[in-house]
Amino acid sequence: MIFVSCLLIAKKINDKYKSEILISTLPEFSFISLDLHSFDRKDIDKTKLRIILNHFSPTCEHCQYMAGEFIKNSQKLKDIQILMITSADIDVASKFNSDYKLSLLPNIIILRDTNYQFQKIFGTGVVPSFFIYEHNKFVKKVIGETMIDNLIN
Repeated sequence: MIFVSCLLIAKKINDKYKSEILISTLPEFSFISLDLHSFDRKDIDKTKLRIILNHFSPTCEHCQYMAGEFIKNSQKLKDIQILMITSADIDVASKFNSDYKLSLLPNIIILRDTNYQFQKIFGTGVVPSFFIYEHNKFVKKVIGETMIDNLIN
């Protein structure tokens, strides 16, 4: 029993280490846009130096709060590409997009993670979580609700 526990702990540590290496530069990914097109790393706006990947759930109160903060702080965020990634079905994700009027902000794109890649790549399924890159290099991750200034500084 102790041996099995040790193996499970070792696997978790190894998976976390692999994830940290994988995310040190912006990793390859493929998600689905709300208009049902594939969206991957090459589709990121090259004019934006900072990229925020935001793992979220439309039903999460903290995620809803952050969506409202994105709208309120749209001027501060205008030069940042924000990819909001969810595993929710298209109807729920589309309603969230509509409710928070996120489509009015061209730098914010909601994507669906239909193959549950986010957790495999980034090592967490916690929502909201934010992975921040600048010049395709990992800057920091933020888990949970946060102030906008924490995402841009």
